[in-house]
Amino acid sequence: MRKNIVQILALALILGFLPQLALAGGVDNKQNWSAAYASGPSRNAAIDGADIAAYNPAGIVHLPDGLTCEIDAQFININYDHTIDGTDYSVDGWPIVPSLFTIYKKDKWGFYFTFNVPGGGGEVEYEQGNIITQKIANQFGGAAAFTNQYAYVESIDYGLTTGFSYAFTDKFSFSAGLRRVNTEKDVDLHGTTVVPALIAANGGSSQVVGKYEQEAEGYGGVFGLNYKFNNTINFGLRYETKVSLDWDTTIPGDTSPLGTTLLTANNREDGKSYARDLPAVLGLGMEWKATDKLTVKPSITYYFEESADWGDQNNKIGHDSYDLALSLAYQINETWSVSCGYMYTSNGMDPNEYGIIEQMSPPLDCNTFAVGGKYRYNERLAFTFGAMGSFYESETARAAGTAPETEYSKTNYTTAVSVEYRFF
Repeated sequence: MRKNIVQILALALILGFLPQLALAGGVDNKQNWSAAYASGPSRNAAIDGADIAAYNPAGIVHLPDGLTCEIDAQFININYDHTIDGTDYSVDGWPIVPSLFTIYKKDKWGFYFTFNVPGGGGEVEYEQGNIITQKIANQFGGAAAFTNQYAYVESIDYGLTTGFSYAFTDKFSFSAGLRRVNTEKDVDLHGTTVVPALIAANGGSSQVVGKYEQEAEGYGGVFGLNYKFNNTINFGLRYETKVSLDWDTTIPGDTSPLGTTLLTANNREDGKSYARDLPAVLGLGMEWKATDKLTVKPSITYYFEESADWGDQNNKIGHDSYDLALSLAYQINETWSVSCGYMYTSNGMDPNEYGIIEQMSPPLDCNTFAVGGKYRYNERLAFTFGAMGSFYESETARAAGTAPETEYSKTNYTTAVSVEYRFF
């Protein structure tokens, strides 16, 4: 068994380098890290499962003593659409989002380590172009002036967090942790022009290529409080500090002269840095054991986007984003439990203010429905599975300058599984 667990952990680390996409959360921050979350997206006051190292680290002191590891994988079907003049420009894919949680608990102390994806929009590819390439076409003189359009972006934050929790009393506990965030962003926009003047401005080539890469890293803190009022009611709080990120920009050598000009016009220049912090997050939740079998779990997660440094995009945030969630869990017997939940996400950026990354992966208000269950094989081994449907509310950006009117819409479906094992 232990050999199999080690093999699974190794697989999780490999999956960590695959293209990913995260769902619930703010404009940049994401929260879907575990199968338990996919089965009921309200984990801010949870005191069960190793994934609470990410959602409610102060609650670790209520887990059994020992070393527990959990690996999670989410398989997401993404469906993005840009509708322009009655034509759909679509993305359809199946990215994977992995996570890893490790906890060691002894008496009043708990220590934890997590790997997850705390932000980013994932990987999307518009093989027929999208709003960005359509805007370029209009700048060139129309659709016939810029053909074979293509748009691609990969934007991912990798998070590593380690920390501790301590129980001051049987009711009250505290946690503190340090998080490191590494970010990567790759953008590729290209197409073909037949306009002689544009070909001349492009160094004699008809292939217009605009590429850039960005990297950044930063550190932040994660602090938590847990208050177990009695055997039926528990409260959890988690605060993640802002992570300051300065994105260093590189323009690859295969970017064409005209592509470089277009990138410069969008504030993407080789060798320059641009601020785009990962905003602070406040998570609050409650778990109420209404009966011996039924547990009710309301929560709110708030993203402090207006307080983050986003350079010239700060004034484009209308309001801070937030999630409101409610989950129900029912314990059928000692082996099986089932759960369900609903979450409403309000995103604070208006579509008329989207930049390149938001246009590629639009942050929209969303209604998410979830269902799942947990199977405990024995006191050491448990499996969790969940399924989520995220139905985003379509928004339309008005025509402005060379940008045509665009309707943004998307729908995502998630299936998730986890394996949790307590070694001792």
